[in-house]
Amino acid sequence: MNPQVPALEENVRSQRDTFHEYLRVLRRHLWPIVGLTLLFAALGALNSAMKVPIYWGSATMQIEREAAKYVAVQEIYGQNNLNYEYYQTQYEVLKTRPLAERVVDKVGVDKLMALFVKQGRISMPWRKAPVLPTDPKVRREMAIGLVHSAVRVDPVRNSQLVRVGYEVADPAMAAELANQLVDSYIENNLESRLQMVSKASNWLAEKSSGLKTKVDESQSRLSDYLARERVSVAGLDTMSEQNVQMLIPRVAEARADRLSRESMYQQVQAARKSGRYEEVLSLAANEQVSGLRTTLTSAQQNVTDLSSKYGPQHPAMQAAKSELEVARKNFNTALAAAAENIVREYETARSLEQQLQAQLTSAQMSVQSGNRKSLEVQKLQRDIEANLQIYEKFLNQQKETGQLVDFQTSNARLIESASINYAPISPDLNRGIIIAALLGLALAMALAFLLEHLDNTIKTIDDVERHLALPVLGMLPQLKEAVAEPARYFLDNPRTHFSEAVRTVRTGVLLSTLSKAHRRILVTSSVPSEGKTTLSLNLAQAMSQVHKVLLIDADLRRPSVAKALHDKKPIGLSQFIAGEAKISECVTQIEGSNTYVMSAGTTPPNPLELLSSAKFVEALDNLGKAFDFIILDCAPLIVSDGLVLSRLVDGVIYVVRGDHTPYQAAQGGVRRLQRSGAHILGVVLNRVGERSHGYGYGRYSYYAEGYNSYGYYGTDSAKK
Repeated sequence: MNPQVPALEENVRSQRDTFHEYLRVLRRHLWPIVGLTLLFAALGALNSAMKVPIYWGSATMQIEREAAKYVAVQEIYGQNNLNYEYYQTQYEVLKTRPLAERVVDKVGVDKLMALFVKQGRISMPWRKAPVLPTDPKVRREMAIGLVHSAVRVDPVRNSQLVRVGYEVADPAMAAELANQLVDSYIENNLESRLQMVSKASNWLAEKSSGLKTKVDESQSRLSDYLARERVSVAGLDTMSEQNVQMLIPRVAEARADRLSRESMYQQVQAARKSGRYEEVLSLAANEQVSGLRTTLTSAQQNVTDLSSKYGPQHPAMQAAKSELEVARKNFNTALAAAAENIVREYETARSLEQQLQAQLTSAQMSVQSGNRKSLEVQKLQRDIEANLQIYEKFLNQQKETGQLVDFQTSNARLIESASINYAPISPDLNRGIIIAALLGLALAMALAFLLEHLDNTIKTIDDVERHLALPVLGMLPQLKEAVAEPARYFLDNPRTHFSEAVRTVRTGVLLSTLSKAHRRILVTSSVPSEGKTTLSLNLAQAMSQVHKVLLIDADLRRPSVAKALHDKKPIGLSQFIAGEAKISECVTQIEGSNTYVMSAGTTPPNPLELLSSAKFVEALDNLGKAFDFIILDCAPLIVSDGLVLSRLVDGVIYVVRGDHTPYQAAQGGVRRLQRSGAHILGVVLNRVGERSHGYGYGRYSYYAEGYNSYGYYGTDSAKK
């Protein structure tokens, strides 16, 4: 089974019970609700009858989306006539105070004051006409207030039409005010447009003058810059750019030439430090050096050949050596000259590279400077163009606005003037009655639920179980005041709802005491006047149909059993306990029943001590031998008598008067009984009247509706 199904069923039951609870509250307070509703309806009718009739006069006009115009001036007005907000704005303009002032000036203050008197006075014989002020300013302000508050604007859906009018006490005045309002709106529209055009023209003239000054200033800044930087507007000199293009390859060539000579230069510099030029290959490759090397080699070979033939001093040997020295000297001189030539060529190449690089750098800087100047010139030219465009635009708008002064048109025109309508629109008698009745109904229902929320009395079986946590033995209906003998009602009227309710209580008591041969039952309540004596008498009569029953009036403080039975015999319980009388002298049988009654007798000065005495316990035991049931009607629990007696009985019936006993008082009494160890059989909800019937009997509605189906007829009852 789906676990959500029980929860859903419980939720449905809870909602149904809540709905039924609301219905019971409304049924319970049905007549007060109906009465308050009717009262409000009557007040609504009276209020409508006392009101002055109000008439509605309206004129229809058309408000176009765009006004008829001869030049484009939307930019001047700065408003979009094609949107929803425009129409809403116009509707609110129709309700403004300045238009009301125009209408007042057209219609006249005196006529409006007469209307004020007619509209402000309720036509009742005891009411006097209002005293009007004599100050013209105050009278005019009153008239303006009347006109301003009475205007009504009704736009026609999906159209440019709008109906405007007034709700006042005079039909002719309503029509006149509506027509004057339309005329005033059109005039105000034209004046507003003319005023806007004049302001726009003045503003454009002032703005154009300022823009002309800006154009002149921007042109002066360009001229000053061109003169200061010596540049031309037509374009800067492009010679620097051409030089850059020419110098770039020359610098590259010079750098390559210098790099090619740099290696030989470094070799020469190294050989210069060591003095060994002959090891430098680039020098050896020199044509002159190469020839001198051959000469030197030949001279050396010659000296070597001669040295094998001649001695060192031989003239031939001396001559060969001299040639060798000359050849070596020439060779070294040629090497040095070649080395110097390489150094000069390298330095020349490096110098040329540096010169060309310097020229290239200078040319590039000139190009950059020219670019900056060109950008500045372009910026100044753009400023001039922008200022000039704005100036020309404002100048053209100024001319157009000047022409517009001669073409005043309005976007509103009258379609249908107001006519006199003699049928009042208010007061609406039916509407006033319905609204007042609904207000009264809502207020009455709210008060009913508020009273129920504030009511802390026990009214239903559910209240008993919720607040007292005790079973309910039964519910006894309220007896009518006309019942002559409530103490014998069960015997005299056995086929009534009340009697059947007593039988139900009897059944509950018998079922709860089945295990005892001799049973003692105590009947008590929280406070006086809850109907426990009537219950005790009728319950004793009901039980006596199957058992021998004795009813003892144990309320020795305010005894009421004898009074209810009209028994004037002074002998009773107090005499029996004291041993002053026999049981036969103290007990009286109710005629027509098997019920015996022992009244309280003489009221003792110390009731609690008497009930707590051993003699009372002994007397109770002796009486129990002669009767099947003993029912004790004792004092309410506001005194301690009931707590003492609760220890001597087999069970306690707790009586609660419906719609009378606060649940706090009942809870207090039940707690006291439970603390004393009493066995509470249950609660009897007594004296449930028609007001409580509005609540119904909940799940025990058998009492309220089921008796007749079993043939019981009569009047519901319970009365002490």
